[in-house]
Amino acid sequence: MTTTAPTVCPCDGESSVSATNLPGLSAIAYRAGDFNDFRRALLTPLLPAPGDPPLELSLSAWQSGVGADPTVPDMGVMMAEWWAYIADILTFYNERIANEDYLRTAVLPETPGQLVRLLGYRPRPAIGATGSIAALVSPSLLPGQTVTLPAGLQFQSKPTPGHSPQTFELAQQTVIGKTDKVPAMPPPTLVGRLNGNYTLLLRGKVTTVSKGSVLLLGTRDNSVAPTLININATPVVQTVAGAGKQTLLQFAETPPAGLTAENARLMMPNQTMSLWNINGLAVQSAVIQLSGLARQIRANDWVVFSAPGASGTVYELSFVLAPFDVLGDIGSKGTAQTIGSGAGYVPIPVLHTELALAKPVSILSDGAKASESVMFGMVEVGVLVDQPPAAWDGVSSELQAIQPAQFAPGNSFVPVMLQDSHGVGAAGTGEVGADGGLVLDWPSSAGAPFSPGMQPPINVFYNLLSVTRGKTIANEILGSGDGTVAGQSFKLAKSPVTYLMVGATYASTIKLRVNGQPWTEVASFYGQPANAQVFVTREDAQQNTYVDFGDGINGARLPTGNNNVVATYRIEAGADSPPAGKLTVIAQSYPGLQSVVNPVPVSGGSDPDPASLLRQYAPQSVLTFGRAVSVYDYQALAAGAPGVDRAQAVWSWNAVNQQAGVTVYVAGEPNVAGSVQTLLNAAGDPNRPVSVQPATEIDITLTLDLIVKDGWDQDAIKAGVIAALCDPITGLFSPAKLGIGQVLFDSMIEAAVLSVDGLVAIKSSTFAINQWPDAGPLHNPGEGAFFSLDPTALAPSMEVAANG
Repeated sequence: MTTTAPTVCPCDGESSVSATNLPGLSAIAYRAGDFNDFRRALLTPLLPAPGDPPLELSLSAWQSGVGADPTVPDMGVMMAEWWAYIADILTFYNERIANEDYLRTAVLPETPGQLVRLLGYRPRPAIGATGSIAALVSPSLLPGQTVTLPAGLQFQSKPTPGHSPQTFELAQQTVIGKTDKVPAMPPPTLVGRLNGNYTLLLRGKVTTVSKGSVLLLGTRDNSVAPTLININATPVVQTVAGAGKQTLLQFAETPPAGLTAENARLMMPNQTMSLWNINGLAVQSAVIQLSGLARQIRANDWVVFSAPGASGTVYELSFVLAPFDVLGDIGSKGTAQTIGSGAGYVPIPVLHTELALAKPVSILSDGAKASESVMFGMVEVGVLVDQPPAAWDGVSSELQAIQPAQFAPGNSFVPVMLQDSHGVGAAGTGEVGADGGLVLDWPSSAGAPFSPGMQPPINVFYNLLSVTRGKTIANEILGSGDGTVAGQSFKLAKSPVTYLMVGATYASTIKLRVNGQPWTEVASFYGQPANAQVFVTREDAQQNTYVDFGDGINGARLPTGNNNVVATYRIEAGADSPPAGKLTVIAQSYPGLQSVVNPVPVSGGSDPDPASLLRQYAPQSVLTFGRAVSVYDYQALAAGAPGVDRAQAVWSWNAVNQQAGVTVYVAGEPNVAGSVQTLLNAAGDPNRPVSVQPATEIDITLTLDLIVKDGWDQDAIKAGVIAALCDPITGLFSPAKLGIGQVLFDSMIEAAVLSVDGLVAIKSSTFAINQWPDAGPLHNPGEGAFFSLDPTALAPSMEVAANG
């Protein structure tokens, strides 16, 4: 007798494949069968094996076709199918439960957070942005009069399309005064650059200078030697808006430094005289004989000598110590004679000028030549004009106030913010220098040179207000304490609660009182005394915040009372922050405060840890036990720091200490490297140097030519492609999927794109870095760098498949 199961019904489907779970999969196969499997098992005859006693009663009689009407299923078959349905549902949910028990396979958004809490890991909540804005006082405020702004004064942002207004509050009481905004310019510059030449500007149309003219450029007070320049291009007369006509001169010689139109002058010689060329005595070291009288030359004058050279006339500048009128003799026959020698010598005295110079002129020959000459009688060429204000890169870290405005006096650096004519801002500290200019110092993480540069005029703001995101909810009654209940918990009415950065970590803005007395927030109840008046906060998957209290063993229980648990806290947080120039609304008017500006955007806000990052970093972070030993420990701690969305740690060699060190690259909020450095210095081995560096973001250009199905919405397909590549949580280029130093294969891009419904194929694609194609199939950003794709620059072309 065979035990092979016969076909019990023509409608039976194929059996399901046996569950097989290989390592590294993103889902667990955990179903014993599906409806068809269970239905077949119930309806298959239970036949005994040869030599075995009879089994229980077979269900073969329950098959359809038994009875008067073979087309109507029997009630027994229907009951078997009901059981198959129940078994199918139970095994489905068993599989879902099994998948939700592991970080890698969990699907529900709240599951990763619940799982990592079992490890003692707290997912990072949403953190509010912080920054500074500048206050402008009312014009009626008198000099020396001040206004004191209270802590908690509220300001709001002007919402951009698709966003809501955000509330920020003044972090601490701040005093503001009359010097609030000072318009300024970079130091004036006389000399410019054009086509490899230096340039000068003269007011009006100047016709006395031409190509080949020899000029002297120096200071008016002659504190430094002037520079001899040769005009090497035809002067250009140009018209400048608001300034009339100007003449542009070009030259190649390096000019003196620090010249301005106010302290410089441009001179040209208006007379020329040849050297004494009769008896070969014109040049004697630093003494020069001229061919005639040049009584315009005075002691301390500068003169120019010219002589023929291999490539044309050459010039040399010389300083006159003293001029003398002297007599020089020549013979009657015009031959070179030594005075008083030779028969028939008849002296003819010639009065001329002798120059005593500071040093010999190198271009003059010992024997005088008719082509050698001196140029003198210096006159000013015209009125010099400073170069038009150019973009200021901050390297020349001094600004000058535009009169009659003046910088706030003081002999120490004070915080200031700058804003140029295009709204671009910068923050640093400034001190008034000896010359009245503002000397600036920039933070190391955001210093000069600025790119792009700041366009003058530049406003300097003094009254800086430290603000943090969040709107205060005052004195909310959470509930009543009950001394008989251990571990009471209350949910705050509004969310998300604002958390703010505190050094390398974060803290909530909850201020809690019980019976009017303040209780203290702590990270956990571990190690807390039984009478410690402390509480712990936590968030659920919907970012609702709960306040938990102790059990009388670790942390005190709440005392019994009616509505005696009261909290003041702030709400609103996240990475979405107003850009520069938008945080300008005074939500609560205050006497003496006219307006506010924010040239520099606020920063530091971040969204809660997404499930994708929890899967990646939570187990690693727990394994570190709060300390860094291996390179992976450094990476895990850095990745968990507030404001970080990517991290890479690599071993490095510290040449100064001749020992191994660790270099950590981070990306995320601006200037986040500093806080991560503080965190790792505290957690790492003090004998192992660690350096935290901002990662390099490599912007790529991706060109896609796609083939799509006929009749599908191409706009929806485009949106799907952009989401598949650029979505901040699930996209291929998101922090969770593409880390620092991670290589990218063309096949990864193709898989992401082709996952979009409606796509048939990728006809062609180009991967470019800085507009240069980077041939695949592998693209490597290198250590400390990562690829970034701007979704606004992604515009795939599409064509309908030929076969529909």
